[in-house]
Amino acid sequence: MTAQPNFELLPTTEQDRTYIARLNFLTDVFGAEDGQLSDSFAEDFDFYVRHWDPNEGGLIAWADLVPAGGVWLLWGSSAERGVGFVDESMPELAIAVEPRFRGTGLASLLLDGATKLAQKIGAPGISLAVAYANEKALKVYEHKGFAVVGENDEKTYQIMEKRF
Repeated sequence: MTAQPNFELLPTTEQDRTYIARLNFLTDVFGAEDGQLSDSFAEDFDFYVRHWDPNEGGLIAWADLVPAGGVWLLWGSSAERGVGFVDESMPELAIAVEPRFRGTGLASLLLDGATKLAQKIGAPGISLAVAYANEKALKVYEHKGFAVVGENDEKTYQIMEKRF
């Protein structure tokens, strides 16, 4: 039996943008390295990677010398927003775990970290989007206190929030 990794969560910096781009890719293909990119990948990349400001919060998880996943906060507006946008007072989070670290509790650890970051900056909660097809992630989010508050126009994603 393999031992559970010890994760270290480190705050994001501008130097993490390339890794955030990888994590954004993993969110789009649900972790399947050879998965087909969505039709909205380029547009989503603009918001979730180019628009991201490392000063607004994020965490990269490390297992020894291996990046294991991450979570990052994004502030949307009525003019520019992500799929999981609820309102301007609440950051949306994006999260991904490297496939080799699935089932280790890392997603829960990252969600707890994102919650603490958002609380520290005085946000009333956090939001996210989860594809209907991503049943495992939906269960994790529900377990961590997120509730469904809507869906995107195409009805492919649920929008969830966690109020503090």
